Amino acid sequence: MKKNSAPMAKILKATALVIGCSGIFITGISSAAIEAQVSQSSHDVDAARAMLDSWTGYGPLLNQAKQKLDGVLGADPQNYLALKEMARYEIMAGLLNSRRVQYGAHYYQVGNYVPGTLEQAEATVREAIQIKPDFAEGYVLLGHIQTQQTKLVEAEQSLRQAEKLGTNDPWLEINWGSLNDARGEYLTAIDRWQRVLKSGATNPKALGATYSLLVRCYTRLEDQEKVIALYKDQIKRYPNNAWPRGNLAEYLTSTLDRNDEAIEQATAALKIMNYRFAQKALAWALYRKWAGMVTQGKEAGAEEYFRAALTIDPKLDQVMAYGGSEPAGANLAKALSTKKGVSIDSRAEDGSTALLLATNLNRVKLVQALLDLNANPNLPDRNGWTPLLSAADEGNAEIVSMLLAKGADIRAKKGGWDAVAFAQRKGNSELAAMLKKRAEDAK
Repeated sequence: MKKNSAPMAKILKATALVIGCSGIFITGISSAAIEAQVSQSSHDVDAARAMLDSWTGYGPLLNQAKQKLDGVLGADPQNYLALKEMARYEIMAGLLNSRRVQYGAHYYQVGNYVPGTLEQAEATVREAIQIKPDFAEGYVLLGHIQTQQTKLVEAEQSLRQAEKLGTNDPWLEINWGSLNDARGEYLTAIDRWQRVLKSGATNPKALGATYSLLVRCYTRLEDQEKVIALYKDQIKRYPNNAWPRGNLAEYLTSTLDRNDEAIEQATAALKIMNYRFAQKALAWALYRKWAGMVTQGKEAGAEEYFRAALTIDPKLDQVMAYGGSEPAGANLAKALSTKKGVSIDSRAEDGSTALLLATNLNRVKLVQALLDLNANPNLPDRNGWTPLLSAADEGNAEIVSMLLAKGADIRAKKGGWDAVAFAQRKGNSELAAMLKKRAEDAK
């Protein structure tokens, strides 16, 4: 995009003036053409914004938005509103999944992107700001990009500049909350996100992001009733949206083992839209319902739930690895291994076992339950992580001790690093010293 090209409206206006001065009186027609061009550009930018706001990861809306924006910027490369929406498109198109990063003693979540995505989006939004230096919404988006880049100091500067310029963009509070969350300022983050829900904002993407961020924060704080209340508020606000019901179903079964409620919510979600996430939530709620009844000695009536789940999700090795690693996974892992002969060491796609996944997430009680079911503490995933190496990297001394008591190999290495080195890398000198002594004793 050429930064020095004059906006199309200015070019057309200058042409109209030249023609008028030469005695050809078609200035009125030229003005109409100018107004039509400007109106069409504004309409296309609004349409692209609406597409981006309603895009949930599926369907052709993302590419349709890009086509609209390409058309606007082809006619007027300095349309700063279109540039901002193009930066949003670039972020959405380049998002792969999420990852955890550390700030001090805190971990926070950012996106994992196709290489170069955030750099391109930053360049695009900076171009918009260069064209219109008082573009507050541009600084709001820039702050989000910088938070995703883990440039928290720069992100704060951008958001403060947006505040100084003034805007009622709900993303300003959302992005401030994300920055607070990254710094471990959870109550401040919650307060900012709650303001968005109470503000009367109608932007569907902004509201959806706010709910998701609040759910994630309250999940981290283990405030289960607040999580449920947020999902139910979403369901009330968007009764024809399947996702809040599917998400609630997944939370009820995986975290709380409230499987009857989960089955009800997943079934309701699938009546609205038949999609894989809700199918999986239903299947695993049915599996956990079966496992719970088996644990209670009600095997006769339990089998129908198992058969129903099996028709939806028959990959029992994946159910063991993933379902057995979730907070409510102990009964499921035990029932699958003792009643259906599924190996407790079944692997996920990346080679992780339920034990490794539970260790990664610091689920102490579940790790002990899996070890009591004779889970192998030495099986690595495809990247070479063993449960002990992961526990040392997480700095979880309690899980380290559990694993060592069950025969975890203190000599295991990943990329030349042993458990001592991973503990030292995280600055956990006490854990590193304990591991070093155990390694010396093992020689």
